[in-house]
Amino acid sequence: MRVLIIGGTKFIGPHVIRRLISMGHTVTAFHRGQSELDPSLGAEELLGDRNDFSSLTQAVDTCTPDVILDMVLFTEQQAHGLQMAARGIAKRVVAVSGIDVYQAYGRMHNAGIGPVEAGSITEGNPLLAVDMPLITSGPRMHPWPGAQRDMMAAELAIMGMSELPGTLLRLPLIYGVNDFLHRTHGDLRRMDDGRPAIIVQEDLADWRWSRGYVENMAEAIALAVDKDKAAGRIYNVADSTALSTVEWIKAIGKAAGWRGKVVTVPRDQLPEEMRTHIESDQHLVVDTKRIRSELGYSDVASIDQALARTVAWERANPPDNAGAEFDYTIEDMLLEKFGP
Repeated sequence: MRVLIIGGTKFIGPHVIRRLISMGHTVTAFHRGQSELDPSLGAEELLGDRNDFSSLTQAVDTCTPDVILDMVLFTEQQAHGLQMAARGIAKRVVAVSGIDVYQAYGRMHNAGIGPVEAGSITEGNPLLAVDMPLITSGPRMHPWPGAQRDMMAAELAIMGMSELPGTLLRLPLIYGVNDFLHRTHGDLRRMDDGRPAIIVQEDLADWRWSRGYVENMAEAIALAVDKDKAAGRIYNVADSTALSTVEWIKAIGKAAGWRGKVVTVPRDQLPEEMRTHIESDQHLVVDTKRIRSELGYSDVASIDQALARTVAWERANPPDNAGAEFDYTIEDMLLEKFGP
């Protein structure tokens, strides 16, 4: 099968390409050329901007894909452009979205807008209301205000294409090898600096949200591309276990060989720059039974394996500012009062 990937050069994409090629598919990556694609992956490349309709059309005409995988879909206009470019050529499209389109995500950031949603979030749970206040702080999936609204419109457009059946994958926060955002670096740096304890805001200690190791997420995406029965379906994707904040830090510590402790401190005792303002009663744990039962998805790496690989990669590939000294003055003062 011929697969055209829009985007796919950073973080998740190379893992997806590697998996699709191992399944026997021919893969072409259509991207802007701002990131290099490892030639050892064995994928073909087409350069261009997906927001330029003529460039997108030329890429589709050149590749003549059976399936298009859109890794960088963010707006309704992009979805409609894809539909027009692929009409009469591709059989279906798979698009990557995020779990931040759910109402529970908005509830987490905007306490009081509605009741807390208990239990795991299924694909049928309510989505964000269009008039919900813009989310401008907290653990965001996208780096700009209003991204959730744009993504919801893009989702509707993808799933509403009569001539091009769509599949949506709603992914959580992703971590792992090649993470250019270095999401585990802060905790790991403290561990490697020999800190005796890591401070956690008290009301977040037991708060849970779904995460996804990059190779696990690549497996799910590849299955959605590979299996025609994924057409017309929406799937939540995440690791099988959703750890609490404290459990997550301890799991990183286990992988890093750190023997320190986690210390909780009340929010009002933390300086403003160390506070997280979310509604911790609203957990963000997604139900992934659908993709596991329908497509046969299962985690290819356990949490221990995932974090061992992540820690090794982070240590070998520190961020650009890794040499800067961390100022632990405030943390030391808090540990004197609340510490181990």
